[in-house]
Amino acid sequence: MSQSETFATAAHMHVLLRRKTGRVTDTEWMATNAVYATEIVRFAREKADSEGHTDLLPWADKLEAAIPEMGVPVRKPLLQKAQEALRAGQVPGGARPNSAPRAGGFADSVPASGFAESTLNNPGSKPTDGDESDTRYIGRLR
Repeated sequence: MSQSETFATAAHMHVLLRRKTGRVTDTEWMATNAVYATEIVRFAREKADSEGHTDLLPWADKLEAAIPEMGVPVRKPLLQKAQEALRAGQVPGGARPNSAPRAGGFADSVPASGFAESTLNNPGSKPTDGDESDTRYIGRLR
């Protein structure tokens, strides 16, 4: 399906959804974003089943057929990705599924911030009005 045909299908789906369900969609986004188009297909099929708008089904099928050609691969469900990773022995963080937790962790690997010791009276700063250096933002108008 060409890009113009995909856009025409998205525009037709937009008009049908607006008339039948009151749903306002973004035609250009529907024709270019695979995730958004997938959600619109799901919504159209749900409304066809629950409210009897069977004329949405052929257009949902057309839009779904155009999704792989949008240039973005269709993502696998998270559960399927996790199952494949477990079968292949690849677990995020490099841990094995049945191994004990590592000592330390993320918090131990992060360097300390310099913000913990920040005060208004820095040794390198000069007071602006005599002794008011620690109250320059609090207790007086600018």
